[in-house]
Parts: sequence; structure tokens; C-alpha cells
Amino acid sequence: MNRKFKNLTLINKDKLYKLAYIDPITNLGNYNAYLERVKEKLEINSKKTMIILDIDKFKSFNKEYGHTKGNELLKRVGEEIKHLIRKTDIVCRLANDVFGIFLVGEVDVNDITERLNKNISRIYIGDRWYNIRISIGIYICSKEEKNIQSMIDKAIMAHDSIKGKYNVTYGVFTEEFEQKMVKENEIESMMIEGIENQEFEIYYQPQISTKTEQIKGAEALVRWNKDGKIISPGEFIPVFEKNHFIIKLDQYIYEKVCIDIQEMKEIFKEIPKISINISKESLFEKDFLEKYIKITNKYNVKPNDIELEITERTTVNDDKYMKGILEQVKEKGFGIAIDDFGTGYSSLIMLEVMPIDTLKIDKSFIDRIGINNKEVNLIEIIMLITKKLKLKTVAEGVEKSKQVEYLKKINCDLIQGYFYSKPLDFEAFKNYIKENKNKI
Repeated sequence: MNRKFKNLTLINKDKLYKLAYIDPITNLGNYNAYLERVKEKLEINSKKTMIILDIDKFKSFNKEYGHTKGNELLKRVGEEIKHLIRKTDIVCRLANDVFGIFLVGEVDVNDITERLNKNISRIYIGDRWYNIRISIGIYICSKEEKNIQSMIDKAIMAHDSIKGKYNVTYGVFTEEFEQKMVKENEIESMMIEGIENQEFEIYYQPQISTKTEQIKGAEALVRWNKDGKIISPGEFIPVFEKNHFIIKLDQYIYEKVCIDIQEMKEIFKEIPKISINISKESLFEKDFLEKYIKITNKYNVKPNDIELEITERTTVNDDKYMKGILEQVKEKGFGIAIDDFGTGYSSLIMLEVMPIDTLKIDKSFIDRIGINNKEVNLIEIIMLITKKLKLKTVAEGVEKSKQVEYLKKINCDLIQGYFYSKPLDFEAFKNYIKENKNKI
């Protein structure tokens, strides 16, 4: 072969290799390279450890400091990891801010995580230092295991188990996670069929005024009825959030509720405002508002018939971006409620900054009424702040008369819980309204 063409072929091969296996930002291997290199290491007869590491709030960092600084941060984190591990070990950038590390031989998990945290907690970029927080998931591989994707999934599961736990920096995969993984796989295998067969049912739990005992609202709650067996939201919602199927479920629930509201409007002169839970994943969809307004119009429902509920933790991450989305939602006429307030780490300033109408006090606070004075004092402080900010308050999970008496005393607006009613299917909910029609 002509030397000129031979050199050209070598250059093309080099370019193709880089495209296929090298991450252009960090110059580390990419996801494909990670799979190939780990596969080679599996043949070594020694202990092996899979680590998944990501940068907390990396999206917020990108938005605040720009993509150039964000790319520099990824590069510096990659360099620090490479510096800390041995030459026989592997580090690659798998996606976005996610790094995969594979260690061969005996390692001290505490030592490696401590060193990773120490070296990456402060990164110098350009002309200043940045404080960085990372989350780490660890899977200690079994000797006979050869399925690399399964190993990655297990490390990711360990990583996800510590999200939101601000005093914990790493999680290790256990047998308990293994059982959870099997259950999640089962749920994933049934989810599409669940939507197609309309197995997801809507129940309504009334919200009662503390002043008049009138029905002023109701929360729409989803239940999965699979062949007569109820799968609780606590089992399937986290799985759907992880695989983004929650977007499809949110829209399904929203449409079902709009159909029910349309029917109620034909029966009753007045109807209670219905609260519908909405995930961060749905809110971040580009055409989210357009789709939901289209559904609302289809059933002659007005946005002010509906209150969209988001969890407190949803407002914490990407809070500037979230504020913009919620302002658009509010402009269209929807109410906005913060659910599970008191269980997250948000600042009370968030209540003033975000365009919120309603604050829902978590059941964990309500359960402490009459038991823990400190918790009670916190509820009173929250109530004072909400009144100052002209926010409506809903107490969740109210079951006892002493809780009702206390909540009336401190001027909580609405009560939701078994004291007044359990969640009702649509037929039972309509009957509940009929029986209490003078109380709307």
C-alpha cells in the first residue's frame, strides 16, 4: 500500500477510536470504553469493586457559572479521581457528571471514599475555588459475576440510596438492595400494560375547612390495582421517577381527574378544588404546560379548578429554573401547593420566593401533636409565617380529635386525613359530596 494512504488509514482509525471510546471533555474513556476495560478486568482472579460517582447539583453549577466552567469542573474531577486510584484501576466518564470507577484487588472502602471526598470537595478553576459535593455508590462484585450492566445498576442503586441524606457521602449495595432491584424489575415489566389496561385508579381524599367544616378541596391519589392486588405508590412511584415513566403516569392521572371534574361540574353547582401531584420530571418537560392546558380545555375544565402539588425536595434542586416554571404555571391560573413540607432541607425563604398558594404540613409533624412540644412549636412557627405570607395551610394525615382541636386553635385552614374521610373512589367521593352538599 502506498505510504501516504497507509498513514491516512492510521489517522482515520485513530479518529474513529477516539470518537468511539474517548470522552472529549475529560479525555478519559467513555461508557463504551468502560464496558470494554471492565470486561478485561473480570478475567483477573482478585477482588473487584465497582464505584459510581456523580457531582451533586451539577445542573445548577452549569446554569450559574456556564458550560465552559462546567466542562472544566468535569475535567478536574476526572483528573483528581485518576490521581487517587492505581494504574491498574479504571476511571471513565459514563454520562453527564457521572463517573465509573473499577478497582481490582483489596481496597479499603472508607479510605477511598474519604480521599475522593477530600480531594474533590474544593476544586480550583480559573481564578477561584469552588466547593463541590459528590455522591458515591459502591458495589463489591461477586467472583462469578460477569454481567457488567447489572454491576453498574447495583452501584447506581447504592448511590441513589443516599440522595438527600446530607450527612452521608456513600452507599454500599446490600442484599436488601438486591431484593429491591428484583421488585423494581417486576414493576418495570408491568408498567406499560398498567396504563394500557387502565389499572391505575384515582381516589379522592377530602380537605375540610377548620372554620366551617365545609369541603373545600380534595387530593387526587393514585392506586395501582393489578389483578385485584393493590400496589402502593411507595413501591412504584420511585421506580417511575427513576426511569421517567412518571411523565406518562402524571399525564394519565391528570386526564382522568379532568374527566372526573367535568362529570362533577355537570352534577354539582360547586365542586371542591382538586389537588393533583406532579413530578419534577413532568415539570421539566419542554411542552409540559402546553400539553396540560390542551387536556384541560378538552374537558372544559378551568385551571383554577386544579391545584398542582409538588414535593418540597422538588423546589430545592434547580430552584431558579423551578421558579420560572412555576411562575408560568401560575400565570395560566393553576394553584400551586408544596407537599410534605418539613421533610426536606429547603429554606423558609423559598416560601417567599416561589409562587406558592398552599403549604401542606407533613403527617410526621401532625403525629407529634400532644407528644413533642418542640414539633408543636415548629408547627406554630410555620403557621405564623404562612399567615404573614398569605398562604393557605393544609394539615395531612390527621386522625385524632386532639389533633383537630389543636389545628383549629392555631388557625390551620384545611384538614386532610382519616378523621374526616379515608381516600374514596370516584363514586364514593361523589356520594360524599352529595351527603355534604350544603357544606361546599
